[in-house]
Amino acid sequence: MLHQSPLSSRNYQALLPHLSKRFRVMALDTPGFGQSDRPTEVWNVESYAKVALLCADALGVDKFHLFGRATGAVFAFVASQMAPKRLKRLVLHGMPVYTAEERRDRLANFAPPYEIDDDGSHLDWIWSRIQSEYPWIDGSLATYFFRDFLNAGPDFATSYRSIWQYDLPASFAAGGGKLACPTLLIGGGGDRINFMHERACSLMPEAQQAFLETATDFVAEQEPATFATLLADFLGDDVESER
Repeated sequence: MLHQSPLSSRNYQALLPHLSKRFRVMALDTPGFGQSDRPTEVWNVESYAKVALLCADALGVDKFHLFGRATGAVFAFVASQMAPKRLKRLVLHGMPVYTAEERRDRLANFAPPYEIDDDGSHLDWIWSRIQSEYPWIDGSLATYFFRDFLNAGPDFATSYRSIWQYDLPASFAAGGGKLACPTLLIGGGGDRINFMHERACSLMPEAQQAFLETATDFVAEQEPATFATLLADFLGDDVESER
């Protein structure tokens, strides 16, 4: 399971107990986030995508399911294109499909680094950013996000930049426009990037689709049992081999 940026595998701590009843599940920290080490150089999407494959190698796993949310969905998709024979099934939750103009705007304006100030004003900046992006958020969830922002450091947009520099539709078309394995696209009515769900469905028409009317970006944390059932239903054909 690959998380969205600039957060961490903590996003799945409520979900894992439900999924682990039926699957062996690994939630990974994107390098530079959570409790992971930062890369020593600038990474592109292929570098981030390769992490899932390297972890599978380290675990002695040849074929596996792969899940990604937002930034992690791009990395999961790219991993499936890099090693199509290793993927059983792919789940993309909130798959971001940017236009060229949106990517340019994000690179220029969306996530500038913050400076650490002696008076602690940078802490207020982080808290305000979290609340502005998720106006509905409660204090408990915001505190978790705050911790992830601090762990990511002042330049928290390293993995963001990799996907903003990546032309997903063009790359997919260049590779033949075929999905590597059975794929599920999940969207949510309360998701901050729900407007991209239709774009993803248009780009990948052979994928199965699921749209959760009330789901936010963090349905895995807010409704873990429901979300686990959705995933297990899609992955169900392989449940016996994963127990």
